[in-house]
Amino acid sequence: MSSSPWWYGITLFPIVVLTALLSSVSGREFLLTAQSTDSATGLSVAWFLLNALSFWTGVLVAVVVLVCLLADIRALSGEETWSPSIVWGVAAVVHLGGVLFIELFVISVPTLSYYLYRRRECGGGS
Repeated sequence: MSSSPWWYGITLFPIVVLTALLSSVSGREFLLTAQSTDSATGLSVAWFLLNALSFWTGVLVAVVVLVCLLADIRALSGEETWSPSIVWGVAAVVHLGGVLFIELFVISVPTLSYYLYRRRECGGGS
């Protein structure tokens, strides 16, 4: 089995879930503080910055997961024990979409988890 190190990048996928949740919460808090009659401008700016930082961090990590998954699939192509299909890349694309639509994580998280499990079972990840 290929000793491709690309699978390490796939293990970052839970970070995307955390950043998406943080972005959702901070976006909601930003809207609440911005609509408040109190003069909490500094707090609004802080929530906005946290929202932007968490969103773009999630996008960046999701792209890293996608690239690593595709590279790992390519590295494993032609292996005797397990040669995953490029269709597995759809899970990473769905995961990237989860940054905007959190509900998509219901599909992508179990799928990416199973990919890593299957890769370990076939002797590729250690």
